[in-house]
Amino acid sequence: MNYTWGILGPGSIESVRRVRTLQLAATTRDFNERAVPGLGGVWFGRQLFLATLGLRVAERATARGSRAGKIAVANAIEALACWLAIKGGLQAAERRVRGTTLLAGKADLSFRSVSRPGFYVSQPMRMGTVNALPALGFADAAGSRFSAFVCNADGEAFIDAVAEGCRPFGRELVEHLAMWVCGETDQVNTEALYRALAPVLPLPPRARELLHTRLEQGAAGEVAEHRIRRGDALRWVRARRSGAPPVTWDARPAEITLAAHWADLHAGALFFIARDAALVVLDALELEIATPERRVAIGGALPGPVRAGLAALREAAAAFLQTGHPAEEARRFCTECIAPLDAEVLGHLLDRDGRILRRLGGEACPGPAFRGGVRDADDGADATVAPDDAPPADDPAWPAGISHRIHNLWWLGLDVDGLMDAWLLPATEEAAHG
Repeated sequence: MNYTWGILGPGSIESVRRVRTLQLAATTRDFNERAVPGLGGVWFGRQLFLATLGLRVAERATARGSRAGKIAVANAIEALACWLAIKGGLQAAERRVRGTTLLAGKADLSFRSVSRPGFYVSQPMRMGTVNALPALGFADAAGSRFSAFVCNADGEAFIDAVAEGCRPFGRELVEHLAMWVCGETDQVNTEALYRALAPVLPLPPRARELLHTRLEQGAAGEVAEHRIRRGDALRWVRARRSGAPPVTWDARPAEITLAAHWADLHAGALFFIARDAALVVLDALELEIATPERRVAIGGALPGPVRAGLAALREAAAAFLQTGHPAEEARRFCTECIAPLDAEVLGHLLDRDGRILRRLGGEACPGPAFRGGVRDADDGADATVAPDDAPPADDPAWPAGISHRIHNLWWLGLDVDGLMDAWLLPATEEAAHG
């Protein structure tokens, strides 16, 4: 089974994004949250560590008189961590480091330089942790934005466990990085900081224990069912690693204790398959249009790839509707996709797109983000975070279409058990030579 995962590009943002959400971003987030509550875009432990450390350092630097915001500090620390990892040497196709092209050759490691726009990627790993930090109990949240988070006692304990024994110039890690933020030192190219920050290094045993506890317990006051679903999902991916037999949607695995959880995983997978089938139709139509001047009559004779895509879309949408799942927008979307007339289905899809392709009367026309058959795939990642950059989990036992959070939890579970590199390096080496 092959999966396509987004690869982050240079640290720039186009004026018009080409991501086709089909007005389904909230539904996508909801099904992912039902699959593994509170995980966000996290797939390895140091993502959580670097973001939590960013909060703590920003708070310490503010106490020293810094005006740097939490986002700027966290992004700069992540950029420094990736720079240190690159300098230390990377395995081929390493996925835990971003910005390898942007960071190559950078020499000025002052906070003022590292925190500037363009030094690092525009979508740091931190963006994937915004949901997870408060849900897992690493931070207290006065609002939904990262800048409203405060590192709490569990977050501090996690930082201390990861950075144990790493004392740059005899200083506590947080203190040294706060001095860096305040411009009091630029000495950050050190072995101690590499050992503390590099995303490619395994978590120390105590840190792995604390992360496992947070995954199982979550934050104080978290809804009990969310905790159960996340814990069950973790046990399921561990069972798959241990050789549990493949499953189908007709046979709920013993590790998933709630029937409603399995039903949500199933319905979510069928929704994702239908959504992706709709994207295939729009891709085929975009290729047919090809140039900004060309239009296609949606009520006329359609090219073969578009007709084939519509047939697959109707089948996928009908499969979702047969589950009877109550997700309102998903049901509305799939109902639109089984309309008897091709022109009606295409009209709904064009209205939901409106950015790359749009409808004018009875014709499909280029939209403001049209580039002639090139699109940025929405791989099912939460719409509020960067595209998922985890390696594929090529276990044939995963049911088709299952939430990307299950794949992420597969890798995070390996990290918690100290087995990440044993599984990751063969996967990345194969990808590099495939």
